[in-house]
Amino acid sequence: LLAIKGGPNNTIYVARDLPAFFSSEKVVRLLRDNARDFKQTSKTLIITSPVRKLPPDLERDVTLLEFELPGRDEIEHVFNKLYEPHKAKIGALSDDERERIIQAAMGLTTVEAENAIAKAVVESVSQDKKVRPPISKLVLKEKSLAVRKTGILEYFEAAQTADDIGGLENLKHWLTMRSKAFSGKARAFKLPMPRGMLLVGIPGCGKSLSAKAASNIMGVPLIRFDIGRVFGGLVGESESNMRLAVQTAEAIGSCVLWIDEMEKAFAGMGSGGSTDGGTSQRVFGNFLSWMQEKTKPCFVIATINRIEGLPPELLRKGRFDEIFFVGLPTPKERTAILRIHIQKFGRNVADFAKEFDQMVADSEGFSGAELEESVVTGLYDAFYHDRELTSEDILKAIRQTNPLSKSKAPELNAMVQWAETNAVNASRVENEKASGKTTAGRQLDI
Repeated sequence: LLAIKGGPNNTIYVARDLPAFFSSEKVVRLLRDNARDFKQTSKTLIITSPVRKLPPDLERDVTLLEFELPGRDEIEHVFNKLYEPHKAKIGALSDDERERIIQAAMGLTTVEAENAIAKAVVESVSQDKKVRPPISKLVLKEKSLAVRKTGILEYFEAAQTADDIGGLENLKHWLTMRSKAFSGKARAFKLPMPRGMLLVGIPGCGKSLSAKAASNIMGVPLIRFDIGRVFGGLVGESESNMRLAVQTAEAIGSCVLWIDEMEKAFAGMGSGGSTDGGTSQRVFGNFLSWMQEKTKPCFVIATINRIEGLPPELLRKGRFDEIFFVGLPTPKERTAILRIHIQKFGRNVADFAKEFDQMVADSEGFSGAELEESVVTGLYDAFYHDRELTSEDILKAIRQTNPLSKSKAPELNAMVQWAETNAVNASRVENEKASGKTTAGRQLDI
């Protein structure tokens, strides 16, 4: 920087990766001094960096230019450049497969896309044609590794479907309706892109499971956003990480962006109790602005286990299309959940029919996770005694369990009371004697 200060006028200087030294007060001071001198000497300093790290002291002296991730046309150019010279060896590709390859590389930088497609092509042609996997599938595999390198986003291949969710019919129907919004027909109809949904409710009742199943219901990839990893120790690092995360998610194209247990990152914002110099407030503000203004087909699903301390701005209409309350399962839903888990472990549900009503009755107040654990505990008991699983094994496990609805009753009751006026019930209650804990929230007219 001293050499630039004493260098010739009317010159453009380029400093690569200089932000790595922004933690030094001396470096920042020299930059500010140079900024003033450059106005009289016709010098220009261009600073390049893969991430946005700008100290507050320099914000007024620096013009910021941000380059977006490559769009579809650029990715297609990268693919054609790699495919055309080797077309004879690779073989002809259908238009659908070409489009899948391009979409699979969306969200990567140009270099990452080149590497992913090149490796996928080499891996594909090195295998026998009879067992050769589609190039698009191999590119997706490479993209999942590239996305994971951010340390903030993770590419999920969710196997869960709507059939794996016991109950929550209102939620599943709503997701099915929104799934049609990603089509070209919806664009022609001028239908706005869905923003997302907020799932509030009791732990272990299917919020995370619903987020995973949503990607298959909608037919789009699932990206998990660990929002707690956004926060870094360097000045401006947290804001930069948030911008990188949302920019990558948007560049991927149609996807479900899953933010699990959001309250861990943003709880306390509403009370103004932030003690990190305002970093959390700025990151939170950036996230809200993006949620409000985004136009890309990135469907956000956020889950929350606790409502205490959540900022009201997060819950107002316009951020999410809908807020669902996921409460304790009704008797009908407990029946469905027990069936799913008994079948999942390779047992015939008919063998448990005699005691099924008793299992449902004894598990009043159980969450879906507690019902699953009762089946698992029964399996362990049966295996230990070297015999097949029976209804008595599951009943024994149920009766030995102290459900969360009893151990955390005050907190859960407060959440149910909040949901009565602030959320839609994810479950459909039809002529069923269910406890007040399961009927919170408005019902959808479907």
